[in-house]
Amino acid sequence: MNHPPPPYGYPPPYPVYPGRPPRRRSRASGSVLLPILGVSLAALGVLALPWSEGVWIYDIIGEVSAETRPGVGLSYAVAFAIPSLFFGAMLAFAANLDSAVLRWLNFGIGAVIVCGFGGLAMFVSGVGEAVVASSGSEYSTNGAVTGIIAGVTIIWFLLLLGFAFIRGLALRIIGGLMLLGYALFAALAITDLYADGSADPYPWAFLPALGWLLCAIGAFSGPKYYYA
Repeated sequence: MNHPPPPYGYPPPYPVYPGRPPRRRSRASGSVLLPILGVSLAALGVLALPWSEGVWIYDIIGEVSAETRPGVGLSYAVAFAIPSLFFGAMLAFAANLDSAVLRWLNFGIGAVIVCGFGGLAMFVSGVGEAVVASSGSEYSTNGAVTGIIAGVTIIWFLLLLGFAFIRGLALRIIGGLMLLGYALFAALAITDLYADGSADPYPWAFLPALGWLLCAIGAFSGPKYYYA
């Protein structure tokens, strides 16, 4: 028995592949208001408002000298408060939006800064150790300080790189925990700065801590997901 010929155009002149399976994608949800508000409060508390009567962060940075008492508060004001606004904002929105662009932007900028400061510190340390060794001093460290700086630089670089690869729930949990660390550090810093009782901090000196706490909640909340 003869079968009818196949319809015109069959079989197709090219192989037929199965369709691409849908991928999970993220989009902003109402929780994005939390990092927006949180970063705004942190910036307001750091840049625009005094921490106590007549004292802004710029006054604290400007009065740093060899006689200044070191501590958590001073370290926060000088080295962490202002840079944290940039990196904390990227972290908050990267975790809340599950954004690969922000993760890699955080890695790229952070890696340049870490490698730049690390390389400069290693150069200065190496020159200093060479001078000490040439003078015949018994305090020569034989490159130990330079090695420690190099190790810390590599560790920070690897941490930044590892953060750039995580996503989804892991990103939200790790990002939220890091932002909680930001909030705790900010609160401890203000407490330490005014622990001697010489002045009382204004309530809005703790705005950065509140802001990072809101960002952490936003990170844990995360975006909406859909498949496309």
